[in-house]
Amino acid sequence: MNLSLDVNSFRTRLETFHPDSYVRARALALYSAAITLAEDALMTSAIRVSLRLDLTGSQLYEIVLQSYLFLGFPRMLIAADCLNRACPDLKPPRTPLAVSADEAAEWTDRGVDLCKRVYDKNYGLLKDRVENMAPEIFRWMVFEGYGKVLSRPGLGIVEREMAIVACLIMENRPSQLYSHMRGALNVGADPLLVRAVVKDIGKSAGDGFRTAQKILDRLGVS
Repeated sequence: MNLSLDVNSFRTRLETFHPDSYVRARALALYSAAITLAEDALMTSAIRVSLRLDLTGSQLYEIVLQSYLFLGFPRMLIAADCLNRACPDLKPPRTPLAVSADEAAEWTDRGVDLCKRVYDKNYGLLKDRVENMAPEIFRWMVFEGYGKVLSRPGLGIVEREMAIVACLIMENRPSQLYSHMRGALNVGADPLLVRAVVKDIGKSAGDGFRTAQKILDRLGVS
């Protein structure tokens, strides 16, 4: 838990957010950051900012769905309830409860492919390290995280990775933040976008902001 967060500073950043580049990715990242705080007023404000910038409820919905991978089910459910009230016309299609064999195979294949793209030459190292700790975790990471969730067609992987980066800055998770900032670059994020997302959140993330700045320097992101 990042005890150095400054909620009032984050509220001000939402109120003064007027991006002039990479608008969609940055707005989604800021919304993702708001979800970490699980405060209805802040999430509602982030939703309104996003809609003002011509994002859609469906795009915000994708950020809600992926939030549980890094923030857990409780905050995802809080965010889903808030988005449902803020965008009552948003009606995602219902899907069957049971997972078919074809669907499971597709998630596995997509998961391996995307995980390799994100981790690039470090994929093998990641696989060995996590499987040595707990084989199930690597399996779930590929199937559940990269295959079922992050490969969904509703958003591009750069937008998804930047939203992940934003919530990890707010949470101040140095190891995961480094992996996903580097992963964002691996899948094609402009270094200027990565730096912009860090700046958008700024000192409101306290220690998380300082961690992100150190990682930018480590990655050589100018």
